[in-house]
Amino acid sequence: MSIVLAVESATANCAASLIVNDKAYTCAEFAPQQHAQLILPMVDKVMQQAGIEPAQIEALVFGEGPGAFTGLRIAAGVVQGLALGWNKPVLAISSLKALAYQAYEATGKTTWWACLDARMGEIYVQSCEFDPQHAKMTAKPPKLVKPDDFKAFAAGLNGVGDIAETYPELVACFANWVKAVPQAEALARLALSEVGQSRYLADFIPQPVYLRPSVSS
Repeated sequence: MSIVLAVESATANCAASLIVNDKAYTCAEFAPQQHAQLILPMVDKVMQQAGIEPAQIEALVFGEGPGAFTGLRIAAGVVQGLALGWNKPVLAISSLKALAYQAYEATGKTTWWACLDARMGEIYVQSCEFDPQHAKMTAKPPKLVKPDDFKAFAAGLNGVGDIAETYPELVACFANWVKAVPQAEALARLALSEVGQSRYLADFIPQPVYLRPSVSS
């Protein structure tokens, strides 16, 4: 089995997870504006719990977003720093895909609209479908949308995310709703089937996904 280490900080949730022989060692904390202080100690903690040395890790994974600008930069920077120090390949996975996988795990349903609050009266959404037979998630490109414009797409479908308190009328349009924020363990689980796509920084430097040009420029 592959050994992968993942970090996720696209929202106020900060998390690290290490999967070894299908067992997850995870540390997570809802800690707004504390990601920079917490994420490396979390990495150290899960590695100590698993008794794993850097040489044993096959790939490093981070949640590429979309999400909070600072959180995404921290996750990307931490993983890139570890990749350089440990000479490991990196894999970036959508934080919205992680949400969809969490919803699949919770319900067994395979198709989801993953939604995250983007602030400024907008939400990040991505249509995702999980293939249990091959343990792979396929998805359309993520979008930044207005909640009112998205209601027609949500009607009767499955939704997951953190927007229930901010946009209850939109959430009510879904046939099924799972309240969640992206978790590092979900990223690590998805990465197990995509390890072959990880790349060394000498060949490619993966970047966070912002969706707002004014933020990323």
